[in-house]
Amino acid sequence: MSYDKSMIEEMEGSQFAKCICLTDISVKTVIVGFPGIGLTGSIAAQHISEKLNLETIGFIEGSVIPPVAVFIDGYLRHPYRIMGRKNSEIAVFIGESVVTPAGAFHMANAVMEWAEQHGAKEIVVLDGFPYLNPKDESKVYMVAEPEIKEKAEKLNIPPLKRGFIPGFSGAMLNKTMISSVDGLAFLAGTRPDLPDPGGAASLIKAINTYKGTDINVDTLMEQSESIKKKLSELALQTQEMNVQQQPRQKRKNTFYT
Repeated sequence: MSYDKSMIEEMEGSQFAKCICLTDISVKTVIVGFPGIGLTGSIAAQHISEKLNLETIGFIEGSVIPPVAVFIDGYLRHPYRIMGRKNSEIAVFIGESVVTPAGAFHMANAVMEWAEQHGAKEIVVLDGFPYLNPKDESKVYMVAEPEIKEKAEKLNIPPLKRGFIPGFSGAMLNKTMISSVDGLAFLAGTRPDLPDPGGAASLIKAINTYKGTDINVDTLMEQSESIKKKLSELALQTQEMNVQQQPRQKRKNTFYT
């Protein structure tokens, strides 16, 4: 993708993030999935983009983005991409790397600026949270602004009662609270140590409920079952190895031995 370098050269030398978009579109909903716990948000965002046949229409450039080149099937991709197309009411922001807390602030500003310029009415953040109760695995909860609470409650998706959302997701939601653009988040219970396609599938089902879309998640569920199977096999192998390597208990010396 070619672009006018002067658009970013004038910003060099300071911390910044800027959306560069080469396609003039109007959208109603911006879905954001950046790397977070279990990578649920970024996996879901990528899947949504593919199933809706969205194209790369822009990217985020900035000094706050880690110096990591991303490639897919041998082709370079921008680490932070804007996905959309003409006549689609949905645009999707996909991120591939984690930014610093200061970077998250600048990235949220950039996304909000783009959303306002392109007519968006709402920003939906997709992310995960580390569950404590096993029953919360892949279960989706919702966090929303007070102004849209009544609208959000009709989804029959339970709200999280109390807590905090760190990183970019938190910065983005804070930004919506001081903007005319509505903000809400769908959060899936997930393990923090592994990619979680099952959690991502649950987030997409929430999007289907909210937006009336029909995005198929079968492939994500298959990936989730495959990961669970491999984890079970690994746990069994580890348990067997521990048993084999356990030293035999020495007999205690007695008066007669």
